Amino acid sequence: MQSLLGNSPFVQRTARGFTLIEILVVMLVIGIAVAVIGFSFSTSNSYYSANAYAQRVAQRIEMARDRAIQSNSEWGMFVEEDNYRFANFDPINGEWFDFTNKPFNAEKTNYTLNFKVTIEDYPGQVESDDEELPDLIFFSSGEVSPFALDLKIDELPGATWNFQSDGFSQVRAEQLNNSR
Repeated sequence: MQSLLGNSPFVQRTARGFTLIEILVVMLVIGIAVAVIGFSFSTSNSYYSANAYAQRVAQRIEMARDRAIQSNSEWGMFVEEDNYRFANFDPINGEWFDFTNKPFNAEKTNYTLNFKVTIEDYPGQVESDDEELPDLIFFSSGEVSPFALDLKIDELPGATWNFQSDGFSQVRAEQLNNSR
């Protein structure tokens, strides 16, 4: 009879397992790890999103250059402190007209943008304080006025992109001071 009771499921065995405190501590550690990982992904995602925006600006500059060549007309880019816009020159009226069709239309963003453009001196440059002239001019020959353009995003410390051209080279967005 004794041997039958030893194999019985009703025989009490020594309890093995975790206490409630141990389970709570493990859950707390997992919760903290998930929060830290989630925060790093959201910050990283913001940098990727801002970088994608900067790359699209560089692509639009190159598309404006291409459009000037294709249409055999001059194009321009007006750079303001927090935005930019493209324009097409009408030689008949002698005026610059904003070009707002896709892909040159203004792109909405959740960031506070700061643009700063520096125009390099070059032979034959027209000196003018005329507000009607664009900051960058894309000539029908494929040249662009030499420039350096910086884009800083206030919400992302250390997030600055530089766009530049010597007049002939392709414009690319280069990220500077990345302190992620």
